[in-house]
This record gives sequence, C-alpha cells and structure tokens, in this order.
Amino acid sequence: MPHLSKVHLNQLFIVRALALAAFAVGLLYLATTTSDSDVITESTTALVVLATITAISAWYFREKQAVTDLQLSQQIAVDILGWSFLMYLTGGANNPFISYLLVPVIISAAVLHQKFTAVMALAALLAYTLLLHYHLPFSPLSPAMSHTNVHGPAGNTHILGMWFNFAFSAALVVLVVSRMAHAMRQREKRAAELRENNLRNEQIHAIATMAATTAHELGTPLNTLSLYADELKHLCGNTPEVESLLNAMEERLDQCGQITRKLASRAEIDKLRVQSSQLAKPWLEGVIAQWKKKRPEAHIALQTDEQSQDASIKIDQTLAPAIENLLNNALEAGSELIEVTLSCYGKEIQIAIRDYGSGIPSEILTQIGKTVIQDSEKGLGIGLMLTHATINNHGGSLLHHQPADGGTLTTVILPRERC
Repeated sequence: MPHLSKVHLNQLFIVRALALAAFAVGLLYLATTTSDSDVITESTTALVVLATITAISAWYFREKQAVTDLQLSQQIAVDILGWSFLMYLTGGANNPFISYLLVPVIISAAVLHQKFTAVMALAALLAYTLLLHYHLPFSPLSPAMSHTNVHGPAGNTHILGMWFNFAFSAALVVLVVSRMAHAMRQREKRAAELRENNLRNEQIHAIATMAATTAHELGTPLNTLSLYADELKHLCGNTPEVESLLNAMEERLDQCGQITRKLASRAEIDKLRVQSSQLAKPWLEGVIAQWKKKRPEAHIALQTDEQSQDASIKIDQTLAPAIENLLNNALEAGSELIEVTLSCYGKEIQIAIRDYGSGIPSEILTQIGKTVIQDSEKGLGIGLMLTHATINNHGGSLLHHQPADGGTLTTVILPRERC
C-alpha cells in the first residue's frame, strides 16, 4: 500500500491534468472564435510542455512508495510557475483562469506543513502581482474597458480590490485552512495509533489468556513429575550422583511450579503492575546479573555515564523481563559480545543494547512491536511485541537501528524522575 504522501502526489497530478484539460478546451473554443493565431500557438506549446513535465514527473515517481514534503512543494511550485506562464501568454490578470493560482495554495495547506504553505502563498501572490502589470495582450480577454485598461481612480481601486481579494484569500488559507488541515492530520494520526494499540492489546490479552490456561494445564504434570522425582530419590538414594541430579531436578520443577502459579494468579498479575521508584544503575546491574545466571555463556559489558549515577526511574516488575528479552535476542543473533550503555539525557533515561550478530531483516524491522510476526523463526514477534507494550506502559519507547558495521542497536527510552 503506497504511503499517504504518494497518494497526495498522485492526486496533485490528477488535479493538474484536469486543469490543463479545461484550459485546452478554452483554447479550442477561442481558436474557433478569434484570429489571434500566434497567441493560440504559443499557449498550446506551453500547455504541451506543462503536460509533458507532468507525465515525466508521474513516470519518475511511479515506483516510489513515499515522497518528501520538499518534493511535494516542488511539484506545487511547478503548478504556480506553469500556470503563471499560461496566464502571461493569455492576458495576465484579465484571464478568468487567474483565480486558479489559489488552488495550489489550498492543496499545499491540505497536505504540507504551514511553512511550505506560506511559501506557496507568497509565490502565488507575487505571480498575481506581476501579471497585473506584465502580460501579453489577448484581445478575446482584454476588452476596451477591462480592469487593467480602466484609467483614473476607479480603475486603480478596482485593480487594488482584485489584488487585495486574492491576498486576503491566500492569507486565510495559510492561517486558517492550513491549521485546520494540520489538526485533522494529527487527529487521524492519533486515531491510527489508537487502533494499532487496541489491536496490540487484544493480541496481548489473548496471549495472557492462553498463558493462564496453559499454566493451569501444566500444574498436574509438574506435580506428577515432582512425585516421580521423590520416588526416584528413594529408589536410588544410595548413589550420590543420581541424588544430586534429582535434587537439581526438584529445584527446577519447584521453579516451574512457582512460575505457573504466578501466571495462573490474577492477584500476581495485578501485583506486577505496581510501580516503584528505583535508581536506574543498580536496578539495571541487578537485571543483568540475574540474566547472566540464566545465560552464563553470554559476554556482556555495561557502561554508564556520570549523569545516570543518581538517575531514578519508575518501574514495575514487568520491565526486567522486557530487558531480559532484548538481551536474549542479542545473544541469539550470534553476537559474541553484548554492550549495554546507560545514559541520561535531559528528562530521559536511555538503555542502549548493542550486539554484533546477524541483525534483523529489514522486512521484519518495520513490523516489530506492532503485531505478532508470523514468519519469525527466532520468536521475535511475540517477545518484542510484549516488550514494546511493557515499555510503552512505562511511558517510554523502543527504537531499533541497523548500524553500518552490522548487528543491531536497540535503545530503550524511559522517562526519568531525576538526574
């Protein structure tokens, strides 16, 4: 699906084509009613040139998924310059099509930032002002008493009134319509983000329900395994090696039992959401130490800056598993070394996790955190979606970057309480 900016560009080309077609129909009519063939020929040539520019532009942008505001503004400027030249050949401000110069300004207000709209409005106003004084005479549109030929105070007042009307309309577009369009775009953006968050929350709720159900189902087999381990200890208790293994097995089974009970308990889930204020550095050191116990093969280095020494963040118990998930992804990417950097910038705490592994494919990178990635081979979908949700619930954000020298740089941004 093309980006919205590409849709706007295509619509601009359609509007330009319709305007050129209307102007061509007008020229065709005048060609049958006037003997001024030179002006008709020149105007037709200019019309063909502008149509050719439109076709070349459409061909150039045909495969681009998105365009920048600068590129859009350049195409709108082509409209203003091209139309101004057509007006210059056909009577200037006497031509009734002169009012079309306001259309590019309106389009700019609808799709571009206000500063671009202001530039387009000034360009259109300058073109209109010049066309009042500089244009080629065109007899069908320049009767003896046209407003540019009226002499005396009445003629001057009429000319000033026409110019002021155009200037006032352009100012209204810049100051009012542009702000209204910006507000509508922001509202649509918030609505899209809300829909995306609702979809993600529905998926997370489904995962949580599935996890609770699975935890209940695992309870019986775990209890059975604990009984088997206890029976084996009685049967093989005289063998120290076997007894040691069975003790380790019982510890793991107890740990699994505690995890399943937490998953199945609504009270435990509510307890996980209670936030508390903690110093960022010792908290992160503790998270890394706990993770190292689970993944002793990992080589990890932690760096902190001076500003983060006394920085505090407000967290709950779900944030540590989110950081551990990012560390697991870095390790599973095949990185021999994982670098973690804790920094404080203004009102933000940043935790940067840098690995030198295989990186994240570009087609998956754009989907991370938005939904479950069905074709993910290493479980990036659910884990990172839950991690994104956890960090968002803390008022933060998660950024992924592919450095030029390979690997992945993942940055967790959290609001700080004090630095």
